[in-house]
Amino acid sequence: MKLKIKKYLSGESSEKEQKELLYWIREDHNLNEFQAIKSEWKSEIRDKKIPAEFQADWNNVQNILFGRMQSDLHRTRRTLSFFRYAAIFVLLISVPSLLYFFTQSKPTDQQLVYTTVAADFGQISKVVLPDSSVVWINSGSAIRYNNQFSATNREIELNGEAFFKAYENAELPMIVSSSDLQVKVLGTEFSVMAYSEENFIQVVLEKGKVELTSTSNSNFRQEMKPGELANFNKDKRELTLSNVNTVLYTSWKDGLINIYNLPLSELVIKLEKRYNQKFVVDDQIKNLPFTFTIKNENLSSILSLIEKITPVDAIQHDNVIELKYHKKPLN
Repeated sequence: MKLKIKKYLSGESSEKEQKELLYWIREDHNLNEFQAIKSEWKSEIRDKKIPAEFQADWNNVQNILFGRMQSDLHRTRRTLSFFRYAAIFVLLISVPSLLYFFTQSKPTDQQLVYTTVAADFGQISKVVLPDSSVVWINSGSAIRYNNQFSATNREIELNGEAFFKAYENAELPMIVSSSDLQVKVLGTEFSVMAYSEENFIQVVLEKGKVELTSTSNSNFRQEMKPGELANFNKDKRELTLSNVNTVLYTSWKDGLINIYNLPLSELVIKLEKRYNQKFVVDDQIKNLPFTFTIKNENLSSILSLIEKITPVDAIQHDNVIELKYHKKPLN
């Protein structure tokens, strides 16, 4: 397979061979092997065919092509199950063309073009970014990055909630921005919840190390350790750190919602995004705490449970479910 991949990267494979290789890449774990062989091939080309003065240009062009072609190709493969996977692959131009480019001109500045990946309400999307990082995007959330991603930047804008498994690159750290808060990472696994309608941003670190910074305050810096939750109040510009069981905050990417001592007013926000259903909650019951786990249960089962264990009635009014206080009779 190594010889076939190198033949493909050199622009020498036939159309049939290219299609066979792309089908092979789509299988689980084969993308990682492709990436490793591609890196080995690039090193061989640098050593043997690319003049030293053009090696920086070579890296830049390769990364630009990598990001652009992955963005085009990931649209071709989607599933309509609960999780929608976008598989992203690479097509590279031949070495002779690159050599011609290097000897004729330098790369010119490109206009930034943005790619947005969103998850509809009631869905979770998974996407592989141009740098091989993996992102799970929660229901009602979206990420945005530009066509220079993995070439000159690894900047991502987030609205909503996403879990990141970031590819390590010390020279080009990933930066996830949400409102005033930025999360700077090298290679790690973490979750960020930053819905625009909410007054807080939460960052949960599972592995590695991240640094929190602010776009409005250059003196603000806070490093996080694995197992920590950072809660940032957008109005007060205040940050608090606490140690948590990270599974309670990140299991949503696996289809689980762990509710732990959560007031009803916050619980319905999760239910709205999970089931694409609007709720209205009475003030009398909005602070009632709940602890349970949602896996494959439908909304009707969840509401029945809430009615059984708390003084709450769920009443449907057109497209809205109203949760009202109902005093339960004494047994």
